[in-house]
Amino acid sequence: MLSLQPALSEQDVKRIHAHSLDVLENVGIDYKTPKALEILEEKGCRVDYDRNWASIPPELVEWAIKNAPRNVLLAARDPQRDVLLDGSRSHHTTDSQGTQAIDFETGEIHDSGAEDLKNMLLFADTLDKAEIVNVTVSASDIPAHLRTVYHFAKAFTLTSKHVRTGVLNAQQVPFLVELVRAVTQSSTFRPIFSAVDCTISPLMHDGPMTEACIELAKLNVPIMVYPMPLAGGTSPVTLGGTILMHNIEFLSGLVLFQCINPGTPIIYGTGSSQLDMNTGRYGGSADGYGTGVSLINMARFYDVPANMWGMGTKSKQIDAQYGYEALAGTMLAYLAGADEIYSLGLLGAAQILSLDKMVLDNHLIHQIEAMLTPINLDETHLQADLIEQVGVGGEFLTRKETLKYTRQEYIPMWPPHGTDLMELIHSEAAEILKNHTSPTLPEGADNRVKEILEEADKALVM
Repeated sequence: MLSLQPALSEQDVKRIHAHSLDVLENVGIDYKTPKALEILEEKGCRVDYDRNWASIPPELVEWAIKNAPRNVLLAARDPQRDVLLDGSRSHHTTDSQGTQAIDFETGEIHDSGAEDLKNMLLFADTLDKAEIVNVTVSASDIPAHLRTVYHFAKAFTLTSKHVRTGVLNAQQVPFLVELVRAVTQSSTFRPIFSAVDCTISPLMHDGPMTEACIELAKLNVPIMVYPMPLAGGTSPVTLGGTILMHNIEFLSGLVLFQCINPGTPIIYGTGSSQLDMNTGRYGGSADGYGTGVSLINMARFYDVPANMWGMGTKSKQIDAQYGYEALAGTMLAYLAGADEIYSLGLLGAAQILSLDKMVLDNHLIHQIEAMLTPINLDETHLQADLIEQVGVGGEFLTRKETLKYTRQEYIPMWPPHGTDLMELIHSEAAEILKNHTSPTLPEGADNRVKEILEEADKALVM
């Protein structure tokens, strides 16, 4: 894997870690649930149940870091589509948590619904660079109490890739387990999904989501701890202070989940950003991209896999702004050595689903990987002997070596000469909508999934 020079020196990393240990012990964390405190108290932490507060001693943090695995398997319904985060290369995910979608025929923006979720999942299943399928867009026309379970059910049935989204409360977990068993036709639970644990800056966790992740950690489900401190708003305005805040919150999640089940697979999420001081909106400027690279360095220090932004854009359409933001972000993530790159599908600061963008993102990822692929410089590829044979003023077009390596290694120009890029993308998207079919479910699985949704609808109603 190609990589940049580290954004942080070894001294920087150790100083951030030391300050993180100090804050975790002396300032502490508000976990918003007594269930987390009970677990931490058993491990020797000082706790205050009235404040849902815990102080985490340095020795417990160091123990937890040693227990977190470097390699994380993201299992899929189809084992051939498993993804192993082992540092050897970057893997792309679809983007997540969108609330709107662009109508494929009219181009109008509307609140996202079940049909948009279905279309997004069909595209995620067929696009080869979408190796990990985040629930990219919310089905707002599904009742809120059922929505998370519905998201998982549709994802498990419409794609056989690894699935991820947030689990909002512990009551949802048993239904997810039953869904997995239904689509895998196995009495043994194989975690074909992972969950996101979003902290609340500064120095807090979401109580119900934390309770859900506690139950998931017991099942060895991978968890991406995803702090989202906002420089100047919920963390110091300096990027150094935001990196420190982010790291403290990541460690607070890591410790809790290792205390529950040592060896729980953990992914270092890098969701920090900046407050736009001109508008008050979420979303950073160019210098904020460097926080992601720095946080990848922290993940390497803790020897855990890391996730970083990629094909995201603040633009609401496929335009020049999308082009430079997506290319810069994804190239930076590759060079930083991210195990995962948040990528395909959303416009408008991760809010608007665009099926055309999913297709274009997939193509751009191929182009970026071609740019970054190391050039083969062995003797066969240097072709010094051939250059001597052809000599001054000769030509290589008719040589058998040219035919051989063109067939084996040539990467055609993209987009093809003389084509209109947007027409090409839209026609490819139309072809997917028309012809792609979901991977076949085991016999009886579809009916069982419907039964589980009916059970969840009755049990989870507010």
